[in-house]
Amino acid sequence: MKVLLVEDNAGDARLIEVLLAEEAPHFKICRAKRLDEAIKSAKGDPCDAALLDLSLPDSQGVETVLTLRRELPELAIVVLSGMSNEELALQTLKYGAQDYLMKGRADGALIKRALLYAVERQRIRARALMADAAFEATDTGIMIIDRSFIVLRVNPAFEHLTGYSTDQVVGRNPDMLGDGESGQAFLEGLWATPEAAHGFEGEVWSKRPSGEVYAVWLRISSVRDETGALGGYVVVLTDITHRKQVEAELTRQATRDTLTGLPNRSLFQRMINDTVARANISGTKCGLLFIDLDGFKAVNDAYGHDIGDEVLKETARRLRGVLRAADDVARLAGDEFIVILGQVRGLKDAGRIADKVVSILAQPFLIDTLVIDAVSASVGVALSPDNAKTPDELVKAADDAMYHAKRQGKNRWSFVDHDALLEMGDGD
Repeated sequence: MKVLLVEDNAGDARLIEVLLAEEAPHFKICRAKRLDEAIKSAKGDPCDAALLDLSLPDSQGVETVLTLRRELPELAIVVLSGMSNEELALQTLKYGAQDYLMKGRADGALIKRALLYAVERQRIRARALMADAAFEATDTGIMIIDRSFIVLRVNPAFEHLTGYSTDQVVGRNPDMLGDGESGQAFLEGLWATPEAAHGFEGEVWSKRPSGEVYAVWLRISSVRDETGALGGYVVVLTDITHRKQVEAELTRQATRDTLTGLPNRSLFQRMINDTVARANISGTKCGLLFIDLDGFKAVNDAYGHDIGDEVLKETARRLRGVLRAADDVARLAGDEFIVILGQVRGLKDAGRIADKVVSILAQPFLIDTLVIDAVSASVGVALSPDNAKTPDELVKAADDAMYHAKRQGKNRWSFVDHDALLEMGDGD
């Protein structure tokens, strides 16, 4: 170890050198009589530690420690002073010294031990300073919690992310991170049981004090010392709100028709699969309306695709307006739309909805100042399990019924089971 001895008194300096030579012959001692001389020497030839007198020709008291710490921040400092002043000793430790020894009361063994400990403490301090800087500078929210799950500290990123200030969080249970979507009880239970919280990692929705909901990836890790004893917990929060918004938008683009905003063929397939499966499990009926616009091609040919697109968008709006809450509508392609009837008792139920669809789509379309009255709808109706057991069979049955409605003159609805339709006295 290389030690910088900063001492202007020749007798004191010689005594210290002798004491250390006896106890630590492997220590290399370099002496400086003034503080500026010590700083210049250590900058040119770095040392591990300094034995520092507080009464020097060019510096006095705690300012001596402050100057040395500012100029040589990596140097471990042990004060060796002739002043027996407890307040001064505490000040030197506060401002960066690692130990405070009294001249005449410190033998070689004590000085050696103080220097060794000082170097180790300085290394620990340097690591702690770096960790603290990272804690403050990172854009990831961090919360430090004790063994009883009381918040000890949060970083600026936590305040920015959650909307809670340090004063609102420190000293409290972290239940301010309430679950904003899947139930407050989830996080309340998590914070109430530290053992259960250890190792938790997952997506959590929370609320800011303003009421704004946001999503975070929450990770809770326990902190243990070298013996395995629990010291507390570190909670890391990463804002994933933007990612969730992007995911939602990508999902919307992948499952929604870009023109009308209705579910597209891909989403419809999942919806009809779920609907038929639920009906089969519960022993109830579900239905399907297959809708094809009559006269739409002529409108496209006569007025262009822009007008045709407006007709399709208005068709989607009208369909949404006449359906029940349990029903869904999708656009398959072109001028083909399909309605899923989630709950129907039978043909009469489905027929009433089909009547509304035919009626609303037979009304003239007003596009800007243009009135289009040549569009209507042919609708095919099929029920499950009456006409089909699987989703594909149900779609085919409704499609067949739609073509039957077209053959019967259009602007009407037809049921796949024509005998049942005749018995009911409705439809076509």
